[in-house]
Amino acid sequence: MAKEFVLLTNKKPYYKGNMHCHSTLSDGIKTPEELKEWFKGHGYHFLAITDHERTYNQSALDDEEFITITSSEISVKEFPAISTGTNRRMKVCHFNIYAKEQDNDATLFYSTLADHYSSPEDRERLAKELGDATREYTVDYINNLIRTANEAGFFVAYNHPRWSLENYGNYGGYEGLWGVEIFNTSCDRAGLYEYDINVLDDFLRDGKHVFASCGDDNHSERTCGGAFVMVNAEKLSYKNLIDGLLNGRFYASTGPEIYDLTVCGNQVHITCSGAKHITYATEGRRAAAVHATDTLLTEATFTIQPDDGYFRLDVIDEAGCRANTQAYYVKDFEIE
Repeated sequence: MAKEFVLLTNKKPYYKGNMHCHSTLSDGIKTPEELKEWFKGHGYHFLAITDHERTYNQSALDDEEFITITSSEISVKEFPAISTGTNRRMKVCHFNIYAKEQDNDATLFYSTLADHYSSPEDRERLAKELGDATREYTVDYINNLIRTANEAGFFVAYNHPRWSLENYGNYGGYEGLWGVEIFNTSCDRAGLYEYDINVLDDFLRDGKHVFASCGDDNHSERTCGGAFVMVNAEKLSYKNLIDGLLNGRFYASTGPEIYDLTVCGNQVHITCSGAKHITYATEGRRAAAVHATDTLLTEATFTIQPDDGYFRLDVIDEAGCRANTQAYYVKDFEIE
């Protein structure tokens, strides 16, 4: 009898979280307390408040039903002294860093040119304490930042490549990433249609096993609640959330829900909320899809072939919203 591999299961809880968020500590309009109130009130269990350039530990907001992820967002621009509002065509690289341990609130990469939000006194103090780096928009420099973050106990997500105006010639050289933001609510609602599953596949086809993440990047309530991750874990704790994120026991979504995902023999089976389409993508050109006719789909089964390399599934609802599984490598299963 073929071995069953349980990748996601409805027998364990799912915890809903936003991985990209801004407060009044940088350029958001809600305080951290107000953000907790909004997201907890809308069914979220955790929130990464990724304020720009400085890492804050928000654990004082935590309770038995809600956890904050210690994190921040870092930017590297082609022209460090010029704002993206002034030069709307320059390329930038933004990434979030998430602490594996909640009390790790180190501000790793300080630059007064990038810190637009601290008081003049704080900027002067931080520059003396941490140094005042001039950032370089090069692959080597960015990879050094990613490597430094990883070594300091963080993991790194690559943010909104379309808004950043980066293409494969830029991000194709990035190493050491944990994940890529395949959807960004703030960018999407600004008209940029920031759904970039192709960027994930670019990394994967280069042999870089990065995860599909997403986030609101919300600065106001208008951009709250459009994209989330669902972590499949035994119970809600900082450690369990981080373990789930680091080991790919989660999916990314803009609406639909995934309940179960299993592999048995050469079959992968998914159950989900009502879907118009369920698709199966691989490392190569081979793909498959199931489409609803009279009633919405709530499950699908696809055949895995040994030369698929990796496979991932997308659930698409009637509104066009998507839930994306992680990519899974065929070599990790008993496929003949």
